[in-house]
Amino acid sequence: MGGGGREGRSYRSRTQRKHFKQSRENVWKRSKADPSAPDSTDNPSWQPFATQNPAFDEYYKAQGIVAAEEWERFVEVLRKALPAAFRINSSSQFCSDIRSQLENDFMESLQAEVSEEGEAGAIRPLPWYPDNLAWQSNFSRMQLRKNRTLERFHEFLKLENEIGNITRQEAVSMVPPLFLDVQPDHFILDMCAAPGSKTFQLLEIIHQSTKPGSLPDGMVVANDLDVQRCNLLIHQTKRMCTANLIVTNHEAQHFPGCRSKSNASDKEIELESNISQLLFDRVLCDVPCSGDGTLRKAPDIWRKWNVGLGNGLHSLQVQIAMRGMSLLKVGGRMVYSTCSMNPVENEAVVSEILRKCGGSVELVDVSSEIPQLIRRPGLRSWKIRDKGVWLASYKDVPKYRRTGIIPSMFPSGRSDVDPTDNGHKQENGTNGNSEDALQPTEDAMTSVDDLDVEVSDLPLERCMRLVPHDQNSGAFFIAVIQKVSLLPVVQEKSTTPQRNLVPKKDDEPHITLSNQIPEDKNGKVEVADGANEMCPEGTSEANLIDNEDEGAALESDSFNACENHDTEETEVPVDKETGSGRTGEKRKLQMQGKWKGVDPVVFFKDETIISSIQTFYGN
Repeated sequence: MGGGGREGRSYRSRTQRKHFKQSRENVWKRSKADPSAPDSTDNPSWQPFATQNPAFDEYYKAQGIVAAEEWERFVEVLRKALPAAFRINSSSQFCSDIRSQLENDFMESLQAEVSEEGEAGAIRPLPWYPDNLAWQSNFSRMQLRKNRTLERFHEFLKLENEIGNITRQEAVSMVPPLFLDVQPDHFILDMCAAPGSKTFQLLEIIHQSTKPGSLPDGMVVANDLDVQRCNLLIHQTKRMCTANLIVTNHEAQHFPGCRSKSNASDKEIELESNISQLLFDRVLCDVPCSGDGTLRKAPDIWRKWNVGLGNGLHSLQVQIAMRGMSLLKVGGRMVYSTCSMNPVENEAVVSEILRKCGGSVELVDVSSEIPQLIRRPGLRSWKIRDKGVWLASYKDVPKYRRTGIIPSMFPSGRSDVDPTDNGHKQENGTNGNSEDALQPTEDAMTSVDDLDVEVSDLPLERCMRLVPHDQNSGAFFIAVIQKVSLLPVVQEKSTTPQRNLVPKKDDEPHITLSNQIPEDKNGKVEVADGANEMCPEGTSEANLIDNEDEGAALESDSFNACENHDTEETEVPVDKETGSGRTGEKRKLQMQGKWKGVDPVVFFKDETIISSIQTFYGN
């Protein structure tokens, strides 16, 4: 009765889950078949979709993402449609021809076609991307589809994208792989890979210097939580026609150790004495986020944005990054990135990684790399907003909120508060056991000007934040972290070191998702500090996201922009890592045993068929 009980909640949660085959809401377009749709002629009060949110303005003005004098310009650019961008496949045999066609044909012809509108530089190469392989136009995706004068260029983009000669990708999304410093012999893990544009970019890099007809020694392992998104990932990357890719379907924070057999005698293989765990030379950790850096492409985020989106994802982001760090070789490099501007999802996560790993990792200063890329240093100070209240440190957090607002969100990361203190007992005249301690406090500081804000002692200025009005792009955050030694908790084990591969523990016959312990190349078993607290067995991502009153419950579309920031045409209504975006209940396992909507993988066992394939394609 009333729809407020368990059945009502279950129904709502089911309806919030968007299936892959369903199309995403187009907030800019009304259905022509709907005669009741409001129209500006019939209904003068009808207004276009609002591209503003007072909570967004208040939050980011207080965080100091941009200077006060830049704010109007910053918001003005955020409200404009995002220019379409694309990248030429550097390993394609037609790479030079396509680049020449862009430079000698389209740059001139498009400029002539749009000269009446006063456009300058219709298309141009991105100055910071190597060898003029990345391009950006002055037209949005909508303009490319609707403007007849751009039809030839649009058809060119569609055709070349379909056959894999170019990839349509947001400009700032191309940046993280460039800072990985990938070499052709590297083993690379892309932890949250779908829809696959960055994975394609990594494959391009390892193939770029390989001789024609041969395969590189490296490998890319591309992982995603959702099986349907893995299907999209395969669809994107199969245009590369490469054998150096493995697609996996796991929770990134519980990604299992990969095992391999090294070259050895048949007798040793039978004894399985040389089964080893693969550690990665490079890890791309492009985590799920609130996605407010993609407002220009996904304007529906304006009305859905609230501070709970970033706060609720912080713990999951830390878990994924720490798992990536544990799978990284000593001397390897990991790039942590988001398409969010929120310091709780960015600098706070990087700070927690550095604290947990101690001196075993360092934040790399890459300010001298890719000098033409306009970037801003990371913040060393920020505030937390929760339930309409500004919080300067963890001691200010009321007791009833300490499960949702945790110490690692703050610049210092300190949790040295009295567990019986609700954060305001002296001011309220109540004790820690009073019922008042479980209720929101009325005297909490609600003005950011009243806060004595913490300042981090970590070199967070080495992080970088890309903002839209610097180079007419979306927003992005990137941090480059290098592993210089084993993670803090280690256990010595005498084994024979191997390149890339580490001998398996004799007493570990199989891999588990929740307690896999990575090993270093010197035979030491590493356990991330606080790993038991980070990844408790059976933890669901949905349980990590705290339901926020500011903006209602998280909706499945809340992270759509985040998951699609690196693809131009594909719409994916399933969340990149958070599944359905629901709160308060565990995510149900997907029906992966059925190939509904997924391209099946079929293994050939008939020798006749195998021989015919080898004859046609060659060995």
